[in-house]
Amino acid sequence: MLMVAKPGMAQNLEDEVLILLNLVRTNPKGFIKSHLNDYLQSNNMTQNSYAKSLIEDLKKTEKMSALQFSDPLTKIARMHAVDMGKSGKVGHTSSDGTPFSDRLRNKAKAKGTIAENCDYGNEEPLDIVMSLLIDDGIKSLGHRKNILEPSFNWIGIAIEDHKIYRVNCVMDFAERF
Repeated sequence: MLMVAKPGMAQNLEDEVLILLNLVRTNPKGFIKSHLNDYLQSNNMTQNSYAKSLIEDLKKTEKMSALQFSDPLTKIARMHAVDMGKSGKVGHTSSDGTPFSDRLRNKAKAKGTIAENCDYGNEEPLDIVMSLLIDDGIKSLGHRKNILEPSFNWIGIAIEDHKIYRVNCVMDFAERF
């Protein structure tokens, strides 16, 4: 079932992250006015080149389908978030050396295009989503591209404690199963 709740009405932080992701995907231009402009202003980022490029990207981005929660992807995202949190590591490779693609394809049975976003240190859903959308310092803008990839239909989101960064969020994306 698709989530149609508004921010602030979510049952938990992971639901709130999904609501925000779906707002930007289903109305990219509207998201600039409803969330991005105020966020950039309040965080003193209006002159940040990555933030400016996000505005330009969203102006050109066509509306796309909302992401739906996937239990298998959520389970895999949770395993990775817990692993990173306990080990104090960061990145897309598990502490045992398993790459994210193996986790998603072998354990979650994801097919087609897949991706993973990881965020560290942001506790609030809006900060998590904005950090990944702005992608400050990431030349490839990979996290932004994952969020705005129209071929993705499914997502798993897990927010867990992290022994160095306090908290980490893992998002696993898949086209299909």
